[in-house]
Amino acid sequence: MITIRGTLSLAVAAIAISVGARPITAQSDTTHQNHLYDKFQINLSGTDVLLSSTLRVDGSRGNGTEIKAEGDLGLARSKFQPRLSLRWRPGRRHELEVGYQFARRTGEKVLEKDIVFGDSTFKANATIRPTFNTDQGFLVYRFAFMARERTQVGLALGVGPYFFKAGIDALASVSSGSQSRSVSYSQTKSLVGPTASLGFYGRFRVGDRWYIDGDVRAIKIAIDRFDATVYALSGSARYYVSRVVGIEAGYGFDGVKVDVGPRTSGPAAGLVSGQIKFSQQNFRLGLVVVP
Repeated sequence: MITIRGTLSLAVAAIAISVGARPITAQSDTTHQNHLYDKFQINLSGTDVLLSSTLRVDGSRGNGTEIKAEGDLGLARSKFQPRLSLRWRPGRRHELEVGYQFARRTGEKVLEKDIVFGDSTFKANATIRPTFNTDQGFLVYRFAFMARERTQVGLALGVGPYFFKAGIDALASVSSGSQSRSVSYSQTKSLVGPTASLGFYGRFRVGDRWYIDGDVRAIKIAIDRFDATVYALSGSARYYVSRVVGIEAGYGFDGVKVDVGPRTSGPAAGLVSGQIKFSQQNFRLGLVVVP
């Protein structure tokens, strides 16, 4: 797992490599490069991720309970997590961005009601330790139909997987006659859900060193047994302290609903299905490195 300390170490290393490969001179401070058209950009950020999630994991015998992750499972509504991305511009009008946003939570709570999760029933008053991860990998292609010196406006197509992992470990007290004992049991489900979104983006150079940008995308798609509705928007402001290093403050929002149908054939028929609905906001602050 990448920790926040590890992310900061990566940022320091990236800056050192860039500075060593391309020394900053007095000319760098007076001749301002147009960063709308950099060949490569590396972005390393720390993000405060705000989450609101509902999930239902069906078992082989029927529907599971609809669970509110923050209320029923006691998971935190916000978590500080790393975010990594790389932009590559092969031509003036074309750009590819690939990246990864971590979103991982664990907690502990005494259940207030019975819940059915997969093939397990967790009884009220049991102490549970839930896990719920919604990591996102993303690849975005952007085509600028307007590519001016201070303005880019164009189409944006995003694809990529969500890496879902939901699990519950429980410890309950069971009475037998005059004696009682503790019983532990657990259930974990993981799946990779494909998503996509289509929309528009804009980037603007608003000063010699200042830049702002924004993306708005949405789509409803069905792939195999996954039926997904996705809304995504993001925006950021960047200030470049040199030709090599910039500082970015940004915001992102993802609204996702994924229905997973049961398998109809094979050894896992009927075992993995359900629904996941969540909104995921992130407020990020990080470094931009231009190799």
